Amino acid sequence: MSLTIDDIARAARVSTATVSRVINKNYPVSARTRKRVEAAVARLKYSPNVFARGLMKARTDSVGIIVPFLSNPYHTQIVNAIESQLSRHDVFIYLCCSYEDPDMEREYLRRLVSRSVDVLIVVEAYSMNTHRNHFLDAAVRQPLILVNEHIALDTPHAIVRCAQEPGLLRAFESFHASGSRSIALFRGGAGYSFDMKERLFKSFRRGKDLDPERNPVVRIQKANVPQAVHEAADRIRALLKGPRPPSAVLAGNDLMAIGVLQGALAVGVRVPGDLSIISVDNTMISEISSPRLSAVDLKMEKVGVAAARTYLDLREHGFQTAAPIRHTIESELIQRETS
Repeated sequence: MSLTIDDIARAARVSTATVSRVINKNYPVSARTRKRVEAAVARLKYSPNVFARGLMKARTDSVGIIVPFLSNPYHTQIVNAIESQLSRHDVFIYLCCSYEDPDMEREYLRRLVSRSVDVLIVVEAYSMNTHRNHFLDAAVRQPLILVNEHIALDTPHAIVRCAQEPGLLRAFESFHASGSRSIALFRGGAGYSFDMKERLFKSFRRGKDLDPERNPVVRIQKANVPQAVHEAADRIRALLKGPRPPSAVLAGNDLMAIGVLQGALAVGVRVPGDLSIISVDNTMISEISSPRLSAVDLKMEKVGVAAARTYLDLREHGFQTAAPIRHTIESELIQRETS
């Protein structure tokens, strides 16, 4: 049988209210009484239920995090930064990976809500930008911290994001300044981030009067899993052997960028001599590739730290703030050996 607070009260010969005060440390108790309760807790090996404690404290010191993938280091590095911050404050984390499946998102959301997590941290959820947006349902009473989501800024929920546009524009301008007039954009499937990259690229292309046929958009079907490396390598090899080979590639993430790099080197194309490559993300992959990838840095560490601190700020203020919290971090172009 599992022990309850009543068992401790009987063993210590005190009221259940006194046991609760000792466990939660929220009311003064005499030293003698405290010792008697603590001795009973130790003797019976009682472990207080975190959710029962949460009901009394109006919080559970737990956070639910939902991410679309863990196979992409971009998402992993954000989660790692969140966890490393919150673990220092004794915050428990539930980590859920949805694989961009809206039904899985909905089920994880239901389970996290049932566990009374203090806050839901949502990292680029698939349904956030679709009509099947479960997270903004009125039944979800937990505060939301939206990480790199791009819904309307008038949402009442906290938003922590990296503005990609500054770094992307610098990347395109860098290609153009070096003489590239044939730039290929490698992107993933449907989603705000990839769609935004394409819109920005096409706007740049029009502004520089670049031929769309020589400056194509290349779609990679599974851009956030290791398969993206092989698919991107196949696509760049085909382009480089074709009648209009690009002289530069902006890859929508580091997985695709590694594929482009490997594909180009496999057919004898010099990087950056014949082909310049700039990635987007700047995960550890960019640093350890050979040659090292130039990249638009999306500041995963800073974004994760900001998300964690947003939770701590909300907790400190009883999850009530005068205005929604907003943190925007600007992206940066990091020039390395591939451009």
